[in-house]
Amino acid sequence: MAKDPYRFFRIEARDLLRQMSEAVLAAEQAPAPDLPPRLLRLAHTLKGAASVVRQPGIAAQAHAIEDLLTPLRDRAEAPGRADLDALLALIDAAGDAITALDAPTAAGATTPPRPAGAGGSAGAGGGPGGSAGAGSRSSGDPSPSFGGGSGVGAGAGAGAVPAEHGGMAGPSADTDAGASGGDVGLAGLPVDAAVDPADAGDPDPIGAILTIPQLMPEELDGLLADIARTQGHLAPIERAAALLRELRAGLQGQQEALAGPLARIEDQIERGARQLARELVALRDGAEQLRLLPAAQLFAPLQRTARDAARSQDKQARLTGHGGDVKLEAALLNAVSGALVQMVRNAVAHGIELPAERIAAGKPPQGRIELRIERRGREVLFCCADDGAGLDLEAVRRTAIDKGIPGAARLDDDALIERLLRGGLSTARRVDALAGRGVGMDLVRDTADRLGGRLTLSSRRGEGTTVELCVPLQLAALRAIRVSAGAVAAWVPLDAVECVLQRPVLNGAHLIVGDELLPHLPLADALQPGQATAAAPRSALVLRAGGQRAALGVDALDGVTSVVLRPPPALLPPSPLIAGLALDAAQQPVPVLAAEGLIAAARQARPRPVPAPPRTGTILVIDDSLTTRMLEQSILEAAGYRVHMAASAEDGLEAAQRERYALILVDVEMPGMDGFEFVARIRGDAALRHIPAVLVTSRNAPEDLARGKAVGADGYIVKGEFAQNEFLAQVAQLMARSAGTVDDDAAVEEPAA
Repeated sequence: MAKDPYRFFRIEARDLLRQMSEAVLAAEQAPAPDLPPRLLRLAHTLKGAASVVRQPGIAAQAHAIEDLLTPLRDRAEAPGRADLDALLALIDAAGDAITALDAPTAAGATTPPRPAGAGGSAGAGGGPGGSAGAGSRSSGDPSPSFGGGSGVGAGAGAGAVPAEHGGMAGPSADTDAGASGGDVGLAGLPVDAAVDPADAGDPDPIGAILTIPQLMPEELDGLLADIARTQGHLAPIERAAALLRELRAGLQGQQEALAGPLARIEDQIERGARQLARELVALRDGAEQLRLLPAAQLFAPLQRTARDAARSQDKQARLTGHGGDVKLEAALLNAVSGALVQMVRNAVAHGIELPAERIAAGKPPQGRIELRIERRGREVLFCCADDGAGLDLEAVRRTAIDKGIPGAARLDDDALIERLLRGGLSTARRVDALAGRGVGMDLVRDTADRLGGRLTLSSRRGEGTTVELCVPLQLAALRAIRVSAGAVAAWVPLDAVECVLQRPVLNGAHLIVGDELLPHLPLADALQPGQATAAAPRSALVLRAGGQRAALGVDALDGVTSVVLRPPPALLPPSPLIAGLALDAAQQPVPVLAAEGLIAAARQARPRPVPAPPRTGTILVIDDSLTTRMLEQSILEAAGYRVHMAASAEDGLEAAQRERYALILVDVEMPGMDGFEFVARIRGDAALRHIPAVLVTSRNAPEDLARGKAVGADGYIVKGEFAQNEFLAQVAQLMARSAGTVDDDAAVEEPAA
């Protein structure tokens, strides 16, 4: 393979253009007097880099940016709207020129630039005050849009003025290209997005596809192969350590002088091998993560798409992105980019209202579009939501009837939305470069079908529309905590872990977290059903996902690291508990658990049978806190006891006088009679003095303990030091004593009867 002379220049230049484009888009939202000096530094860096690799055209474009910005900097003046439009046009032009370096043909020649005026009008010039400086990009150009949008052809001068602006967008529905921008290594996706020659001269209603740059796969595969070979060299070291252990064992008691040094050598070899194994795993995972890019790469171009689409329709809209730290394969980002463009453009064309209409509806004049990206187990969700007018389903129904779609008049809302997603329907009032052909959502659905994903749409009239594209993951990077229980080990995504508890308190199938009882699932039960023991876990992870919480019980926590999530093999039966696999130091797969599945399994788990002690009587719980009463009741009833409750010491005293209790648990601090006085009163009552009473309080001062003992309490439990096992053991002891007292009383009274 020929050496690429522009490899590092393209990386640097695209990053500089991305920074410039993001800064310009931000300046459109708020005045930025510091923008000229900031952009001047970036443009100067680009000009110098272009000169080094002998690209005078790109250097000239960077110089044109400097020419535009220098007077603004000298006057300490914030760029106006026309200045920002011109800057974006120049940034686009530089981006197109860099793209031209990326398009060698099989014969080694570069693809000729497309005419500057190709394509239909969708640009800023169509909006109010639009400058002629909004660049354009041909529909057949699959190049990256790191300037944030489209630009003039590579052969255009630095100050060339394009005829239109198409923004970052998906392919035409009249082609077979779908939504891909080409692919490297992603199964089921086309490598080339061929354009029908008959359509080559027609304006593309959607525009160019965003292409995310990727590391050369051949280089990455070679690096991973080298790491695998190095890992193979660990085996002889491990065998040598095993031989040393055998030798040292044979020398015990015979050659103590030799056994000691051998033990130290063995320890050093083992520690070195473990450290080397850890570093190689980290290196391997780091190398594999080079395949992955943060989803935030999509945000700036899509913000440009929303801005340009709104300008073309005299609207105001701003896109914000969430979940940009989710790392995904560049090929997957490329595959969904066209669909995301269409989702954003649809939000502008069919959702966001004109400023006057929004003000009349009590909304701000600028529409809001939110793009959220999040990993959900084995899938990744791309959600585009707007605060626009929502779908006019009656208008969609009328359009379907007018087009002669069978049964359109009888379709319910869900069926009508499903039909809308299949394409061929549009409620746009006119056909333009942004809407009206009825092919937009068809393109998005085609992307979902090709990637084996799902597409859903929901809308509320007057409030907005949400479109969700959910596709399977190929590779993803995530921070995870390694957990184990017995011989079972797994990774748990760190973003789903709310907190970690040591020596958690269990209550049957639930775990006590503060004042809450959370469903509890032991790790061994999850991965090896029927083989788990009933022992309490040493630690528990409190998980949160989908607005629900549960606890995962484990024996050990083995550290946090970044792992590469792989899809499970096709032969592995699908499980809602497993999101994918990650390789350990021995290249063995370790499951990465899905928080949503774990929580669902915990909530559905049946409580294990708990042997109930003999019921020798009823326990009375007295506490003015409903939470504490319910917590103590749940613990005691799960252990097999019968429980009555009272909300005050006065009510508890009346209950004790009505019914014979085997044990009383009483809070200290309560309105009216407190716990000390309650115990003193029952100790002064001949009918109640034999009942064991335990004070439960948050007060643990020595004088409080002494006062409890003085009034005759049989136990003193501090809430902040509560341990369930000790609590139940104390209850059992006092219940047994109470049962013996009852038996003695009965034996004394029997002869008299």
